[in-house]
Amino acid sequence: MTGAGSAAAGGADEGRILLLSLAYALIAVVLVLVVGAASAVHLQRKGVLALADAAAVDAADALDPAGYYAPDGGLGAVGVPLSDASVRASAEEFLERAAAAGAGGDVAVGEGTGSPDGRTAVVVLVARLEPPWASAGPLRLGEGFVVRVTSRAVARIP
Repeated sequence: MTGAGSAAAGGADEGRILLLSLAYALIAVVLVLVVGAASAVHLQRKGVLALADAAAVDAADALDPAGYYAPDGGLGAVGVPLSDASVRASAEEFLERAAAAGAGGDVAVGEGTGSPDGRTAVVVLVARLEPPWASAGPLRLGEGFVVRVTSRAVARIP
């Protein structure tokens, strides 16, 4: 009787390991997808930040023609004269060139772009980032994330 009872008990446990293995495999796949999506969004944000850095450096080199060609203008003590309009125009032109080269994406110049002191170029970029698997399949999981990055560059030409 002992042999028959143990065979019956072993038969009742059959298949539970498969269910447990499938559950662990599903958890592992979801974990890989979440970590991969978070890494992709982080790298996209770093790309937008690099674009903002490059736009700020380009804007710091773009002087304000009205300030430079004014009778008391020029390079003077503050260096290259910058204005809010010259920084914004330079940043928008830079983004157009970057988009033409395929590096721009869904990026726009945000509020706060300008020059607070006449020699520092502040560029604010706003972008919508989407995780790679958010739009896969029939269900759309969201509209992505809106990130705002700020970069500063100082024109140091005496």
